[in-house]
Amino acid sequence: MIYLLVAQPALQAQPALQAQSAQDSIENKAQIELGRRLFYDADLSINGTMSCATCHEQRRSFADGNQAHPGALDDPGKRNVPGLANIGQFKNLTWAHNHLSGLAEQSLMPIRGTNPVEMGMNGHEDEIRKRLGQNGCYQKLFLLAFPKEKGSIHFGTVSRALESFQKTFISNQSLYDQMMEKGTSLPTKNAQRGKKLFFGAAQCNTCHTAPLFSDDDFHQVQPREQKTTDYGLSDVTGNPKDKNVFRTPSLRNAALTSPYWHDGSAKTLIEAIQKHDLKINQTLSHQEITELVAFIDTLSDMTFVNNPKYAKPSKKCPY
Repeated sequence: MIYLLVAQPALQAQPALQAQSAQDSIENKAQIELGRRLFYDADLSINGTMSCATCHEQRRSFADGNQAHPGALDDPGKRNVPGLANIGQFKNLTWAHNHLSGLAEQSLMPIRGTNPVEMGMNGHEDEIRKRLGQNGCYQKLFLLAFPKEKGSIHFGTVSRALESFQKTFISNQSLYDQMMEKGTSLPTKNAQRGKKLFFGAAQCNTCHTAPLFSDDDFHQVQPREQKTTDYGLSDVTGNPKDKNVFRTPSLRNAALTSPYWHDGSAKTLIEAIQKHDLKINQTLSHQEITELVAFIDTLSDMTFVNNPKYAKPSKKCPY
């Protein structure tokens, strides 16, 4: 079917609106660039040993490959570090918290959080201002990014810049995406059968819903009576029904983000599938699980993990 698009005359924007749009663009670009630099800056940790990128490595789709990562002061990590692909499109942003207003608030959890202590900056607002304010490039970037606040440096502007950068983390060029766009089959029989299982008999897509391959919701993933030191969502809500309830992780780039589950207890995708306490998994053969893994492998987006705009910036100031 052929659709004819008829061009409509464009409305003439008023000069004031044009100027405002240009200013917004400058601010947005500056916020992204500022957020990128802050993401890789260990000065956001109490002793200068940990940045956001310490736990969120681009080559691992912004996960880190450990079961859990200790904090800057060697406090043990509480949960496995999740990947950040397409994080700007999620409503629920962590393994077990459903009351966060957005990525700006979430970014303060590792920086200022106390359970566990990660970057250890709680109560050190003046230190953030002092450290970043001594850097001439940061002075320029904060002023460009937040002109209405006259370039003020504080946890609020830092977290909003980090949010702007993370919202650019778009992953949609995997082999699966390319084959879907072309309308062609996946290249191997295992991957083809795995796709059929994923969207069919295995019912994986019930929770790992395309295109994010997550339903962005919380589910009980282990028996409530199971002994644990991490009660998941109930630690936030106080509701016993939320015990052992955790967010569905995205499977995009999952082959790059091992280990798996909120506690990092599954070392491989095969183990992660086997850990699901679902009746359907009692009927999956080893071959079928292998086929599911072959399909999940096609969700890896190497253009995302190699994209230079997400990488550590050069020391040279862009402004």
